[in-house]
Amino acid sequence: MIDVKTAFLLWVIQAGTLAVLLIAIWLHARDQRHFLWFGVGFGLQALGLGMVGLRDQIPDFISIQVGNVISLLGFICWGTALCAFDGRRPPPYVAAPAVIWILANLVPALRTEMGYRMAIYDVAAAAGLVTLGIIALTGTFSTRRYRIMLAIVWFLQAGSCLVFAYISTRLMPRSFNEMTLAVAVSIVGLICFVTAITLIAKMMMDRSEERLQELVRTDPLTGAFNRRGFTEAYLGLVDTSPSGAIGLIIFDLDHFKQVNDVYGHQVGDAVLLEFAAICKSLLPQRAAFGRTGGEEFAAVLAINEARDAALFAETVRLALAEREIRTDTGTIYVTTSIGIAIATIANADLDRMMAQADSALYAAKAQGRNRTAVKSGATVVTVPPARNDSVDDQADRQVAILKRIAAVGNNLDN
Repeated sequence: MIDVKTAFLLWVIQAGTLAVLLIAIWLHARDQRHFLWFGVGFGLQALGLGMVGLRDQIPDFISIQVGNVISLLGFICWGTALCAFDGRRPPPYVAAPAVIWILANLVPALRTEMGYRMAIYDVAAAAGLVTLGIIALTGTFSTRRYRIMLAIVWFLQAGSCLVFAYISTRLMPRSFNEMTLAVAVSIVGLICFVTAITLIAKMMMDRSEERLQELVRTDPLTGAFNRRGFTEAYLGLVDTSPSGAIGLIIFDLDHFKQVNDVYGHQVGDAVLLEFAAICKSLLPQRAAFGRTGGEEFAAVLAINEARDAALFAETVRLALAEREIRTDTGTIYVTTSIGIAIATIANADLDRMMAQADSALYAAKAQGRNRTAVKSGATVVTVPPARNDSVDDQADRQVAILKRIAAVGNNLDN
């Protein structure tokens, strides 16, 4: 059976190796700060327990007081790592383990007896493990099943720490070697530790897979779906819509090549980002938005009638036309032409709807650009129409929009 000193050494090597590995991973993925916090936590654990294991070789204050508090500071880092993994701030009680150790050691009767110090450390560690379990249960990272399993493991490990603390107060040892049951209890803790690491590794792998899938399905500039992601979103929307209709909208930024030629590609990218931000901010719940080409975007909406899609398209068109886009040479304004195809859920076909929306888009461009055209079957209705509308010129803009949208529904119904 291994002695306590050897057990300390093995634990330090294990924790130190994990610290180096996790920090190295973070150095290649700086945005994933949970790797850093986990690594620092294991580093502190390795350093602190290494100092404790060097008792009688270094000053007692450094080995006992400093070493143990450094080790317990690791729980703060682990709690912070879980919260970073979840995208939230750590709760203040993550500092409980270190606080328990410091406060308890202010009492001379507890500080001078090794048995009490060992019990204090294990009670503090149990508090840290319970804290981690609570963070896991109240979090949203990974699946609920994995989070419950992780919390149970930490609660079991906390229980083993409390058992160890009780044994310490009963035996009151004067050296590590007098803790005859220490190895048996430590084995339980080691099993729980390995299980927790395995679960966390699985969660991180799942998160990495999700991020990879997101990169595959997302346009890197605008953050909107790319063509593949948009196709998947379209199919998902159709599959989850038992009835009603689907509106497919194609946006094409007017004279975008001139923007790139005159102002440069940096301004062109700014225009694309601005337009994508407008669309995403106005997008209804049951809808998806993607970039399907250079300056071409598309949206798919679950709708009740054609005017729902036209209302969204017109809202986007007017919002873009009014948006100031600042450049080094001054402010520019950009417009978009829009084509819409409508189909019932039962008859929805992406390729056919894309062709119809393209046909409507061509009609919008042919009638002067900066307008919306809706195609349903053989009917194409343009909003606003190519002719001048004296009523619209005199009416409030919002009233004019509603009047045009109502006309779309009536014309398509007829």
